Amino acid sequence: MRGVMIFGKKGKLSPRYVGPYKILKRVGKVAYELELPKKLAAMHLVFHISLLMKCVGDPTSIVPSVEFAFSAYLHVLGT
Repeated sequence: MRGVMIFGKKGKLSPRYVGPYKILKRVGKVAYELELPKKLAAMHLVFHISLLMKCVGDPTSIVPSVEFAFSAYLHVLGT
């Protein structure tokens, strides 16, 4: 997938990890199949264990992300 920018620009402040995502099943000794959202449909579903991070947290404390709409002058339209 060279040249495909899925997570945004590469640089100092670019996201290192995305998720958390649910593990569907273990594939072999060192690979796991993840449940990815539709916006990441171009990604392969199976990841090596070295690419995954453990997510320890309370699932009820996850704050949903909010999408903002901006006008042409970069003013936030509504809340």
